[in-house]
Amino acid sequence: MKLSAPLFALLALVTLASCVGRKTINYLNDPALSNTSKLFPNRKFEYRIQVNDVLSIRVLGLDDVTSRQFNVESGAAVAVNDAALYVNGFSVDKSGSVQLPTIGKLKLQGLTISEGQELLQRKINDYFTNATVIMKMVSFRVSILGDVAKPGTYFVYNNQMTLLDALATAGGPNEYADKRHVTLMRQSDLGTQALYVDLSRADVASSEYYYLLPNDVVYVPTLKARPGRMNLELLSILFTAVSAAAVVLTVVQNQSK
Repeated sequence: MKLSAPLFALLALVTLASCVGRKTINYLNDPALSNTSKLFPNRKFEYRIQVNDVLSIRVLGLDDVTSRQFNVESGAAVAVNDAALYVNGFSVDKSGSVQLPTIGKLKLQGLTISEGQELLQRKINDYFTNATVIMKMVSFRVSILGDVAKPGTYFVYNNQMTLLDALATAGGPNEYADKRHVTLMRQSDLGTQALYVDLSRADVASSEYYYLLPNDVVYVPTLKARPGRMNLELLSILFTAVSAAAVVLTVVQNQSK
């Protein structure tokens, strides 16, 4: 059976329109979530301090003179912003240590933030009484690139950030972003690890990569079907023109008979 030109164009249009399915576009597809709740156990990977990290270290309960040595950012002339926190923070040097007033060098590489804070608290207790240590990661930032509304680097002022939090911070993926092949690049002492994360699956919440770590890079690619989808408007116009031409041709053929 021979297909007329309008019917052929319509079939081509439908084929292109079906290239991108709802499962590819939507987040967290899982039939089990339709009528009941489901628990996804956390597999959070706790970050360990690395070389070049910048830490904010505050020691409370000291006299004014000693306090100014540790808590540079407490000065009235210093504005509390990203740059000030970085400049006044304590950098982890190549040996994995930070240089602190009175205490000297303290090895922190390989420790979690809470472990580092406990170690520093013990050292501070050797020199001062009733002093309290507060340690935070100043250089906790993540980069979100690719097919998102607002790509860029974002500082994290929280103890944790999930992949979904990061994408929301960047304005969310665009319409034709490929949520099944989101690339996560993670730094470590051994190098850079890269892997795909499938955000179309609900069980991604149980992945150890669901929670981001400092200096993670998230890249959201564009679906391969996007060029075809972007041409749908042009194809619609073409289909209308072909249909009109077919009608005119049919009228002319009927009149000539």
